[in-house]
Amino acid sequence: MPDIPEIPETAPGLAPNETPRTPTEAAPAGLAAASRPEPGAADTARLLAQHFPALFGAGVIKPIKLRIQSDIHERAPGVFTKKALSIFLQRYTTATAYLRALVAEGATRSDLDGQPASEIAAEHRDAAGLELERRRAIVEARRLAGRQEARASRQDARPPRPLRPQVPSQQAAVSQPASQATGERAATRGTRSVQPGSSDHRDRSARPSRPSQAPRRPHKPQPQPQPERNPARAQGQERMNAPALPPTPEQLAQAEARQQRALLLRSFEQSPLSKANFGALKGLSEAALDAILTLARQERGSR
Repeated sequence: MPDIPEIPETAPGLAPNETPRTPTEAAPAGLAAASRPEPGAADTARLLAQHFPALFGAGVIKPIKLRIQSDIHERAPGVFTKKALSIFLQRYTTATAYLRALVAEGATRSDLDGQPASEIAAEHRDAAGLELERRRAIVEARRLAGRQEARASRQDARPPRPLRPQVPSQQAAVSQPASQATGERAATRGTRSVQPGSSDHRDRSARPSRPSQAPRRPHKPQPQPQPERNPARAQGQERMNAPALPPTPEQLAQAEARQQRALLLRSFEQSPLSKANFGALKGLSEAALDAILTLARQERGSR
């Protein structure tokens, strides 16, 4: 009878001294790769600059080609995830420098090699111009509010001026002794005795008495005629002389909305699109677009 070899007690495929792996240790490598965190926007920008320096290099800001995300996946497969590229491109295409590149004269869209790929649509130029005007208005309003706040703080911190002591005039000091001396001379003349029989006494007795004169009435100055005052003109002058107050948040919001309506009207008048297509591009219904355009025309006519 032939000998039957002994069957080891360990599981098949394992060495005699090898410990069997748990299901967690035997997980595929793809699961670990899927659990890795998404790269940030800075990491994505660095990788794009390494792979495509002609379009995403340092100091290069060009309008990118439409649907360029698929070109990136074809040229660099497995390097970028769809989510990471979407986050980066959303931030990249809404930056102020990129919007300025869109509205620049003669600008075109470029591919991954930095070569011209297509023209920029007028709707995209108008939308970029509207956004730039809105951001510029916000910056100007903040600068104005900051200057007015700094001016008010400087006025509050300025110490009050000390009051000057009132010095009596020298004329008042000199006139008082002079008036006293005049009074003394008048009292001396009044108390001087007159001897009876003297010439002075005879002259005074023979001199006829003068009738008492009525006291003169004090002269009253005649009132000067006042020029007629125009209430509307006086109110306008007071409004011009009044200090300028900083705009309130409601006024800033109204000014920004009015400016956006004016820019939208100008973009619609310069666009070759129909009203329905223009409203669809801006995300507005035709009725809402009509209302905004009507209000913008009224505001333009009232200027």
